[in-house]
Order: sequence, then C-alpha cells, then structure tokens
Amino acid sequence: MSRQHASLPWSPGAAGPLPGVLADVAEMDWMDLARCAETDPESFFPDKGGSTRDAKAVCRGCEVRRKCLAYAMDHDERFGIWGGTSESERRRMRRQGRSAA
Repeated sequence: MSRQHASLPWSPGAAGPLPGVLADVAEMDWMDLARCAETDPESFFPDKGGSTRDAKAVCRGCEVRRKCLAYAMDHDERFGIWGGTSESERRRMRRQGRSAA
C-alpha cells in the first residue's frame, strides 16, 4: 500500500468506508456498485510517474463513474484515480470551474 493511499478512509478498490469515518453513509451507497471494489486498489494509486491506464480502463466501464468523480471533486481528493480522472485532471477541472456533473 502506498503512503498516500494509507491515510484515506476509503479508496477505490477497498471494500467500502470504515464505520464511523464518514458522517453520511447514505452518500456512500454508490461505492458498493463501483467496479474498482473488485480490483487491486494499488492500480488506483500508482507511484509518481506510474501508469494510470489500467485503473482508467476499469473506470470506463463503471456505472457509478460520475458519482465517484463527483465525490472526489466534492471532497478534494488529491491522490489516486477517481471517476476515471487523475489528480492533475481533477485539479485542471477545478481551475476551469468545471464540476463533475
């Protein structure tokens, strides 16, 4: 597990949020449907300069991709692939004033 990934309460590829970590668990229901929950979480948190191709391929076929991206944008996720986007892609979206919707 990467250093960045270890500090997150939940991450793509994990079984779900840890009890008591997030106040509104209902908001997290989409995570149960995420395709990444069935894959290796390490691919969603590549080392600096590592490939994001495999994680993004998983995201492309995921039915909750938009909700995942919205979560990442709403919670300012700074590490990993969320909703098929990298940290730098989400940062660019924020600068351009774009939302995940």
